Amino acid sequence: MSWTGSFTQTYVDPQHLIEAEQQVDAFMGIIMSACQEKCIPNNYHEPDLNKGEQKCIDRCVGKYMSIQGILGEKMKHLAPGYASTANSDGFSPDRQQ
Repeated sequence: MSWTGSFTQTYVDPQHLIEAEQQVDAFMGIIMSACQEKCIPNNYHEPDLNKGEQKCIDRCVGKYMSIQGILGEKMKHLAPGYASTANSDGFSPDRQQ
């Protein structure tokens, strides 16, 4: 029995993939900028991060990711009808085309 036969192919609009990639890049840029400003001094003398800077960046990124998850959940509860209308343009992974 082939395990590949159980998967169905779905259509994902390439434009949506590009937009999602741009959103991820923008989000990462915000995180990197904020955490670098907070954790790395402007007058550094070493080529590598020291232990304190590494911990600071790790915590900073972790907090941003945690807050992103919390906000996502809050948005789902604040706008329950949005999820059903947001995927009506062909981006839904369940939609066959």
